[in-house]
Amino acid sequence: MGVSAIRDRISSSRDHYIWEDLKEGVLTMVETRSAKIYLGFLLFVLLLGLFGPYIAPYDAEERLRGEGGELLRSEPPSLDHPLGTTNNGYDVMSRLLVGAQPTAAAGLLGGAIIITIGATIGITAGYVGGWVDNVLMRFTDLVYGIPILILAMVLLTFFGMGFWSSVVVIGLILWRGSARAIRSQVLQIKERSFVKAARATGASTPRIMVKNILPNVAPMAVLFLALGIGGTILIQAGLAFIGVVDPFVPGWGIMIRNAHQAGLVGSNWWWSLPPSIMLSLTVVCTFMFGREYEKIASGEQTFAETK
Repeated sequence: MGVSAIRDRISSSRDHYIWEDLKEGVLTMVETRSAKIYLGFLLFVLLLGLFGPYIAPYDAEERLRGEGGELLRSEPPSLDHPLGTTNNGYDVMSRLLVGAQPTAAAGLLGGAIIITIGATIGITAGYVGGWVDNVLMRFTDLVYGIPILILAMVLLTFFGMGFWSSVVVIGLILWRGSARAIRSQVLQIKERSFVKAARATGASTPRIMVKNILPNVAPMAVLFLALGIGGTILIQAGLAFIGVVDPFVPGWGIMIRNAHQAGLVGSNWWWSLPPSIMLSLTVVCTFMFGREYEKIASGEQTFAETK
């Protein structure tokens, strides 16, 4: 294939209807006041994840000492340590900045796994139907019947208590909600005239699912991607808090756990409160941003309403 042919294919992919729909939806969203706030905070968290370790005032693993050589244990906020120190002499702000990286990475990877599995199962079950639908939905019901944290802890005993293994395990559990919701939407979409016309022209099942079904479930998929990112961050922090993931990865959940184990959640508020606030705001903004996109893309909110 020549260079010009490759360039033409890349150009045509950029003009594909899916890209156009996504671009239009995002451009419309950034005109809404609420979406600007959600997006701004999420970009802030992503920037912290990228550059947090480089802008941290101290090494996150450095135990700080005073002029006399004593450890700076549980120091309250000051000019030198804006968020104080932990009971072991670590700078809280440095650990908060460094902890943004594993937190953001966990959310993005977990969300990608969740929506990939959920959309694949939902679209396949909804469009193909028959015994394929029955098998996939009974498997989804089986996964639904097991509590999330219990199943996660059981799977972690096989995969190991590492940071990345915990994220993968969460992704292998949380896809169930997206699969059922997307399947329900596909059952309606496959009865529409443009899908019947595609079948009448002899289009293959995979082509119809990708070209005709997928773009019409994209708004819901974006919503569940956002839910998956937020859910992964929240559950991974919960697993970190109960001590079933790698304690040496300085995520925000580990910070809260360490403060709790030290019995200083209430007295050393500067240690436990900042990661708790960051976790809460990240999860809420992720969900609300996905919901704003889903509302606009599905026609619940018009561009005029965003002004």
